[in-house]
Amino acid sequence: MYDLFVLGQLMDESMSGYLMQQILQQLVGRNRKISFGMIYPLFKRLSEAGYINLVEEQSDNGNRPKKVASITKEGRIRFKELMEQVVPLNPNLEFTYSVKFRNFHQVDLKLRLKILGDYRNYLLENQNLLKQQFHDLPQTNIS
Repeated sequence: MYDLFVLGQLMDESMSGYLMQQILQQLVGRNRKISFGMIYPLFKRLSEAGYINLVEEQSDNGNRPKKVASITKEGRIRFKELMEQVVPLNPNLEFTYSVKFRNFHQVDLKLRLKILGDYRNYLLENQNLLKQQFHDLPQTNIS
């Protein structure tokens, strides 16, 4: 789930783990805490997979160095694969679609339409389920 976010951000520009954490925290809001203890292992895993390059640079304030990530050719391929994948029904579904929508400028119109169609189908199924629950509610014996 966070792989798509990180790779999508890096499609636009290289960035430090600090900046990545700040952007992701804004996206998820107060409901989730995004720590550096989550970002840097994610960077390491993506680097080991060959999807990103990590370079240590001197920080602007002269303190300890910062790790700056940039996407590789393999990372660009992986990003497209993740954008093409069907979003599974799980608690992260809305977040995943949000990340996909944020990255529409990185993919062609055909893929955008597919993602929007998938999301529409999910919403329609949810709407039908809610209608059924509403219909069944009067017959439900609740003590």
